[in-house]
Amino acid sequence: MRGKRPTERSRFFVVCLFLASILATSWVMAAEPGRITGGVRYSIPSWFKQSFLELADDAAEAGEADKHVMLFMHLDECPYCEAVLRESIINADYLPWLRSRFDAIAINIRGDREVAFNETVRVSEKKLAEILKVSQTPVIIFLNGENRPVMRVDGYRTPLEFERILKYVDDKAYLQMNLASYVAKTSAGPHYRLRSHPAFAPLTDLSSSNKPLLVLFEDSWCGGCDLLHDTLLADPEVNQLLEKFNFVRLDAESREPIVTPTGQQTTPKAWIEALGIDARPAFVAFAEGEERVRIKGVLRHWHFTTAIRYVGEGYYETYPTLRQFSRAFRQQQLEAGINVDLGRQ
Repeated sequence: MRGKRPTERSRFFVVCLFLASILATSWVMAAEPGRITGGVRYSIPSWFKQSFLELADDAAEAGEADKHVMLFMHLDECPYCEAVLRESIINADYLPWLRSRFDAIAINIRGDREVAFNETVRVSEKKLAEILKVSQTPVIIFLNGENRPVMRVDGYRTPLEFERILKYVDDKAYLQMNLASYVAKTSAGPHYRLRSHPAFAPLTDLSSSNKPLLVLFEDSWCGGCDLLHDTLLADPEVNQLLEKFNFVRLDAESREPIVTPTGQQTTPKAWIEALGIDARPAFVAFAEGEERVRIKGVLRHWHFTTAIRYVGEGYYETYPTLRQFSRAFRQQQLEAGINVDLGRQ
């Protein structure tokens, strides 16, 4: 005996159940949060000084030995910190010399240990990071024998760049000249030939920009500029974001006339010195005539795209700082189920 054919109502009920199961599955999949990836575990080398974090005492002790203190301010699983430690410190050819000339001390920017930075500042590690405006890690601060900061390095530096910085500090050249002048004076010869890019705009009057302005400073001594062009400036997402700017590259050694975004007549060489920027490459982003973001050195993909998105897409109008926007944007991506890869170059 054949079974009864399903009624219209039963067929409708089955279809509803099927659609409900699809919607439920889709909701679960959409509700699955993204993950933060790209973090790298690392260990502080055992030869770093086991300091009581009385930095005036550490600086005085180093000064008596004609050395400097090197504060390595870091964050757990920070890919930049791991890269600097591995490439520019632990595995560098100059490591024995570095260890003999600098007392290295680690400061965890999320740590709770008490640090006596000077006679008036005695705070936790994380509070010290706030006071020193540490917005990216690592930050490396060099102290002389009087416990005065004589050089600060934000973010990743290649071994070549970092060796130049170490020699600059060890020679006490900071008493006579800036880092760029020291590199030009002491290096055997230029190491970088300025490369072109299709997004570069031929602007010399930067005050005439009708869009947000992104200025890239390079020079022939740049140790990270090839890396910049081979990675970030070759990336499709980066190039799409660059379309929102007038993107101008300046040779930081040039004495050709330019007009700054505020209408000042100057040269790239004089302007970057006035800005106090010693890193190459370096980016400065402007919107509505005001500086909004500075980027020193070569960032990784997530941090770089977030920074230029902040200016190019106008988020500075909603978020007073890049740090605030970065946190909000990261959370938005994670809630949308998008992974955030901090390690991608």
